[in-house]
Amino acid sequence: MGFKEQVAADLTRVFMNPEEFGEHHDLDGTACICVVSGDMTEKRNAVLHDGRRTPDGLHGDYLTVCVETGDLPRIPKQGTNFKVDGKRYTVDTCTEDMGMLTITLGAFRAGGGFP
Repeated sequence: MGFKEQVAADLTRVFMNPEEFGEHHDLDGTACICVVSGDMTEKRNAVLHDGRRTPDGLHGDYLTVCVETGDLPRIPKQGTNFKVDGKRYTVDTCTEDMGMLTITLGAFRAGGGFP
């Protein structure tokens, strides 16, 4: 088995396995097994993309979602709305590599309240 075949096998057997790292989530209306992380992006909570501080009164919430490419009906585009478990975010970036999408999402709300 070559490297690419081993990565593809590990993607399903280990990384996306609900007994290992994978979790069941609703991604924009599609039930998927994926990995959702807020840990990698929490340091972004107070900084916008151009390096400015978040405007007063706005609070950011960020997620990184890893999901198998074939599990979503379409690849999310930058700047579009995308829901994770019913909560609305905006797609910051979406990259595809070796059968997996890595989607970074952000949401800004006034007063810090998130639905």
